[in-house]
Amino acid sequence: MDNEKQPFEDLPENGPVEEPAEIPAETPDLTPADTWSVPREEPQEAPVSPTESVPEQVTQQPAEEQPAEEQPAEVQPEEEQPAEVKPAEEQPEEEQPAEPAKKGWRRASGKWTDILPIAVVLSIGLMVLGEVLKGILFAYTPVAAWLGSFSADEGVTTFLSMYFEFIGIWIAFILLITIFRSNWPMWKAFFYNGHGNNIRSILVGILLGGGMNGFCILMSVLQGDIKLSFNAFEPTIFFAFLLCVFIQSGAEEIVDRCYLYQKLRRRYRWPAIAVLVNSLVFAALHLGNPGVTPLGILQVFEIGVLFSLIVYYFDSLWTAIWAHTAWNFSQSIVFGLPNSGIVSAYSVFKLEAASARDGIFYNTGFGVEGSIGANIVIGAAIVIVLIAGLLRGRGERVDLWTRLEERGGREHWEPFWAVIGYGLLIAVGAACGYLFYKLSF
Repeated sequence: MDNEKQPFEDLPENGPVEEPAEIPAETPDLTPADTWSVPREEPQEAPVSPTESVPEQVTQQPAEEQPAEEQPAEVQPEEEQPAEVKPAEEQPEEEQPAEPAKKGWRRASGKWTDILPIAVVLSIGLMVLGEVLKGILFAYTPVAAWLGSFSADEGVTTFLSMYFEFIGIWIAFILLITIFRSNWPMWKAFFYNGHGNNIRSILVGILLGGGMNGFCILMSVLQGDIKLSFNAFEPTIFFAFLLCVFIQSGAEEIVDRCYLYQKLRRRYRWPAIAVLVNSLVFAALHLGNPGVTPLGILQVFEIGVLFSLIVYYFDSLWTAIWAHTAWNFSQSIVFGLPNSGIVSAYSVFKLEAASARDGIFYNTGFGVEGSIGANIVIGAAIVIVLIAGLLRGRGERVDLWTRLEERGGREHWEPFWAVIGYGLLIAVGAACGYLFYKLSF
């Protein structure tokens, strides 16, 4: 305010005093400091002009931004088009696996020794080698004396020896699989594997074999075709026969459902070849049994198919071995009926032969195995296993030879060392048995 009074101090003294009050109304005479107050009034007028111009800018900006936002939207479909083309490119890749089917029904991994007739001959040779080893075992070891120690009855000792003689096949099988490296994958099917060869599979096998045979015998009794009476129960002889029948039944399963079956699976892509061929060989081995009938051979063939399907769908050789053992043991040792036409010298129950007659579930010449009812029961079991396998939707549980091709065979060193471990256990057990025999006699 001091600066504003300075111009009035230079006026004459006789000038009107009130004039200085009118000067501020004259804007041209204002100093620059007063002009700064004028723009302060412009914001009052400014809202009029900005309101007219700002909407133009606002409307222009969205107009410019909308195309910018639409451009990426137009580019996205262009990026999605390649995504639609990719499945079209993947479809041929999915159709390519159909090409291996053109290779035929033979596998490139198969050996010349796996050709069908040669594999059958080698399986028979395995049994012949087992007979030779059995002869050596009985000639140079006290096995015969050990078997005779269970009973003073020569008939019982003879039957124990007849079953125990199949131990030679077990030894021959172990030698052939151990010596020839190409056969090492078979150890996977022979030893414990967790999913198929386990304690549960043993129980299932006992229930399957004993249940089928027990049902047929029960129906024969109810229909009056056979009469059974209690004979005797001697625990020592009873469990000695259980061991010997296990050796006999297991040997037959090792030859057919392990050695021959796996050789044919390694050579041929179609599992039906392995299933049917080993079952036919199994049936042919029973052609020389006393009292054999066509129905009996058909029943043996069906049993072979049933056990082969168990191996195929569930990778369980143990189930087949124990089902076979339970069938033979319950039929021959428990109930005293003919087992493939052969009657045991010892059994818990005894058949009254004079009262026996042919029926739906019994044949006087071949026993339960030669009956129509037994064929129907085993056929129903085959259907059940097929349905159970198909419901799983996996097909073959374990294909040893496909895994071998993928992994180069290296994984089979471990089972080889497992064989050495099992061999040591068997040797220790045999030594303990021999010491027990020496101390007892």
